[in-house]
Amino acid sequence: MSGLPARTTVTAAWSLQGKAPGQVAYDVQAGSVEPRTAQKYFWTASTETPRADRAQAPDSLPWVAFLGGTEAGRSVTGLVETVWSGGRDATGRISYSARLLILDWQPTSEAGLTWSALYGAALDARWPDPDPDAEHPPRITLDAAPTTVAKLARYIEQELGFEWAARCAALLLEGRHVAITLSPEHATLNAVTRVAVLDGICALLPYGCRAWLSAATWAGHGADHELRLTFALRPRGNQCHAVLSGQPPQGPGTSQGRAYVAELLRLRQKKGIEVLLTHLLSHRAPLAPHDAEQALQHLRDLDLQALVMGDIDRGTSRLFDVARLLDRHPLDSLAEQEAATVARHLARCALPGSRPEAEREQARSLLLEHWSPGAARALAHELNSWPVEEQTPSRIRGVLDLALAAVPRDPQAHAETLTGYLSGAAAAGTPEGLRARSTLLHALQRDLDESTAAAVCAVLVRHPKLTLGWLDLNAERNTLDDRLVREVLQRTGTANGLGAPDWLLGAALFLRASPDVPAGTSSIDAFVAVSQTAWRTGLNLARRAGNPDALAALKPELYDIAAGRDGTDADRDFLRDAIDVLVPVRPGLGGIHAAWADLFQRRLVGGAMRRARCLADDGRAPADYAAVLRRELPQLGLLSWEEATLAEGLVGDRPERVPHLVLWELIHPRGPGAVGLKSLEDPVLDRIADLLKHTGDWLTHGMPAQWEQRLRSRPDLQWLAHTAEIRRLVATRSATPESLGDAIVRASPNSRYARRAQQAAEFPSAVVEAITPWLHGCVAHVDLLHRLAAHLNRASPQQALGDLLYHSISQLRFGEVVRQQALDRHEELKDSVERAIRLLRQKPSPRRQPTAPAPPPGQAGPPSTGRHGTPPGAPPPSGMRPLGGPARPVPGTGPELDRDPLWQRLWRSRGEDRR
Repeated sequence: MSGLPARTTVTAAWSLQGKAPGQVAYDVQAGSVEPRTAQKYFWTASTETPRADRAQAPDSLPWVAFLGGTEAGRSVTGLVETVWSGGRDATGRISYSARLLILDWQPTSEAGLTWSALYGAALDARWPDPDPDAEHPPRITLDAAPTTVAKLARYIEQELGFEWAARCAALLLEGRHVAITLSPEHATLNAVTRVAVLDGICALLPYGCRAWLSAATWAGHGADHELRLTFALRPRGNQCHAVLSGQPPQGPGTSQGRAYVAELLRLRQKKGIEVLLTHLLSHRAPLAPHDAEQALQHLRDLDLQALVMGDIDRGTSRLFDVARLLDRHPLDSLAEQEAATVARHLARCALPGSRPEAEREQARSLLLEHWSPGAARALAHELNSWPVEEQTPSRIRGVLDLALAAVPRDPQAHAETLTGYLSGAAAAGTPEGLRARSTLLHALQRDLDESTAAAVCAVLVRHPKLTLGWLDLNAERNTLDDRLVREVLQRTGTANGLGAPDWLLGAALFLRASPDVPAGTSSIDAFVAVSQTAWRTGLNLARRAGNPDALAALKPELYDIAAGRDGTDADRDFLRDAIDVLVPVRPGLGGIHAAWADLFQRRLVGGAMRRARCLADDGRAPADYAAVLRRELPQLGLLSWEEATLAEGLVGDRPERVPHLVLWELIHPRGPGAVGLKSLEDPVLDRIADLLKHTGDWLTHGMPAQWEQRLRSRPDLQWLAHTAEIRRLVATRSATPESLGDAIVRASPNSRYARRAQQAAEFPSAVVEAITPWLHGCVAHVDLLHRLAAHLNRASPQQALGDLLYHSISQLRFGEVVRQQALDRHEELKDSVERAIRLLRQKPSPRRQPTAPAPPPGQAGPPSTGRHGTPPGAPPPSGMRPLGGPARPVPGTGPELDRDPLWQRLWRSRGEDRR
């Protein structure tokens, strides 16, 4: 073998078998081996009786056999040579003898002695003289010359044929018997050459297989024997047949055998036969008999690194092979790419559900035991290589937990793995990939240590798409106050944001994160340019921060989304909801924010400009609202039909809530140099007129006088002038209830009272508004209210407007004060009226008649009357009883009102009930 000394010395126990002169049976004649043990080896090596007449035949002596065995618990190698002894036995037949050498395995294997080397040394050894009486015969010393690998390789390639020898070796691994037959040209092949053939075949097996292999230069075919590899005249039974330099043996029948041959051929091609043989001869430990798996494993160890890498790529890797590779080549000794492949494979094997629990724990232990500084980067690459659908939080956290467990050996393991994953190439890829990373970081952000958080911050500043996705998720889940978010945004609040990228300054502006952040359109432009959905993130941040300024800042993007030129229906739904949160429709809104909200939302809610009717009553909001519209609407290039829609949205559908101040400021601005949208005036008045036609209602007192005059001039709205008459009468403070009632009747043509509320038609809101001051002033004088109600009932018998007035008071149309005071005065009036009714119903006293008062001086008294108070001979007045009690009118003959006021009917019914 290459690299070994030229000669090596080993000792061997020995034994001789033969016949003494005149002896009939063969037995052990001498030796240092116990006779029974020696006889076992002689018996195993003997397969037939030699024939002296076949000196030139293939089965001629000498015969050499190599026998692996175990003696006293240790492995040994036995060599048996059978030769002619040169004598004759008692029968006169030529006798033969057999010599046995038993060598301890350890010194023999350490010397790397092959069978050829042992046989050559045995031939040259000096054997002791046989002394049957010697108590302790000496051991034989063998001076062996190890076979060089080059010589062995050359013999296999040139004389045997590599594949021929490889098939024979694989069959032996399978436990098969191989019989080698000789072609005619090799019929006289000598024992040394035959031993070389046997040695060449066994050289393609790990050296440790010789501990159980048995081979012989000749075996008879007529008797059973246990020799595995022999030369023979022909194969026996199920032995495999191989013709030297001819027909190769059959192929292996097991998967391990086929794999062994394939691996031999591959390694010969890749490494060369000398490297292959050196590797196989280096495996000195005895192997178990026919353990093809172990032999294949050792064979693969020659190219274990490439083998493991290939198995990993094919998905067929075994953790046992990976462990053996790491034992020979730790991760930090492998090439960077190969070390990364192994680390990534172990991380995958350690994931939950990937392998049985025992294998998962083995993979985890291997990775942590052999961790190297490059393993963190490898794990990050592994995470980045997964398809998005496989990047579930549990799988990703499984890998990160491995890195966290390696922190005692590598303090930066967790931070490097996490930041490597976050900043991987896929982070700038699909929205799903960004979402997966954002979701992971959100789940981990509260548990990061200080150094890892700093590393993550640095990554976020370099990757705007990832950062915006992560901020968006924090906004959705209301976690913008978490420490990591604050640390990222704090970079914009130092030294006026110097050093922070513009897009991050834009994010801070949306969040109002710091008063030191410089405002500017460049920051917003940089923010929006990060991605197509950056506007959504901006609105989300602004929504959480309560920052409606974001609407104006995102004007181009929001216009396109609202108008349908960009985005999806889901984007428009999001925009509508975000605007409702930023500028909710409720009283007291500022004009600027309300205007931007209505401009963007106009197309999303059917054209309604709802916030125009919810502005703060601060003297500024209507002008601010109108100023934004005057500046922005011309840029939209509204067509005529769009102006009508805009006017409809501004006016609304409730006459009492028309924003007159906004509309007037929009069309007739008061500021110097301001240009009004005059083209909107006619659509606005048309919309107001349309409301009046369909509702029969008037508008609030904020209606500009010019517009009121123009509306009155329309033929179908001339009745609206009566509302102005009501206001004029109320303003005089001297109008009678009757004159006021006539004006109310004329201004309320469509109002009426009905006992069922759903059938009633309320007073126009302008009428209610106009008479409210009068009611507040006259409610203390209940007779004025009754007079108005009675007159309304008389003047509108079919509409019962007097009853409608009481109904309106009860429903708080004029406020709680009017209602409460009316009730109080009615209670007082009810008591006095009931008392008067009771007094009037008393009958005259029969005892005493009242005397008429004396006429004034100079005036004649009344004419005398008859019994019933009438002049004598005059008939009683019509409708009077002729006798007793006061006269009562005859039904149908006295004057009757068309309809009594409601309170009179109520008191009458109550009086009848008490009678």
